[in-house]
Amino acid sequence: MGFPGDTALLLLAFLGGFLGCTALRLLWQRIARSKLVHMKYSASDAIILKGAIVSCCASFMAPLMAVYALLGLPLDDDSIILVVAPTKTALCAVGISCGYMLYDALYSIAHPSMRSPLIIMHHLLSVAFFPYATCSHRCVLLVLFFVATEITNIGQHLRIILQKLGFEKSRAYMINGVSWAVGFVLIRILPAPFFMYKILSGSYAQFSTFDFLLASLLMPIPFMLNAFWFYMIVLGVFKAVGKGKKPAARPASVAQKQS
Repeated sequence: MGFPGDTALLLLAFLGGFLGCTALRLLWQRIARSKLVHMKYSASDAIILKGAIVSCCASFMAPLMAVYALLGLPLDDDSIILVVAPTKTALCAVGISCGYMLYDALYSIAHPSMRSPLIIMHHLLSVAFFPYATCSHRCVLLVLFFVATEITNIGQHLRIILQKLGFEKSRAYMINGVSWAVGFVLIRILPAPFFMYKILSGSYAQFSTFDFLLASLLMPIPFMLNAFWFYMIVLGVFKAVGKGKKPAARPASVAQKQS
């Protein structure tokens, strides 16, 4: 099935993704220190801003490649959809995405202000099992979907960038927030039933016992994370709307009693 060739290409893309993120971080550090840029923020904010800029830029290529690879899969054939071999585009998409995830996990671990156990665990699990599944020709459909959904991170990290640069009350911040929420629903939530159906209807005849147990344990996790993050986004929206409402005027009798 050409596993050695798959592994070599995925590893090359992995290194490219990791080194590309490192280069972006160094480039931003140079720009931020130049005399052309005059920005004032704390050391902690500088770390968060640097991480957000790298993550925002890294959220373009791999998801777009994953979408292209998804469209080339035999989506109507449930007998082979979970064991179909990855294309070169799919291998590159998974490799680049995992390279970014390893970079981001290490960056988060190295900086206390960025540490999120949930995100770090999510990234490390992806780095460990996405390449295995892809090179073993197991559940490539799901791996590509999960990589493709990373494109919504653009809105998430752009929100952080605008916030740290002092544009939290700007129209751009509001538009980005709404676009991010809508994009999250369209890309992560609405397609979920289709992919869950493929998990249930697909054939596992070619899976080993180990592969079947691994898939059964890991495939539901991204869907649960997406549901949790969607819940957090909805809470954030209601909170923002609540802040924007003016408090209702109290009757004079009530105001007098409280005074």
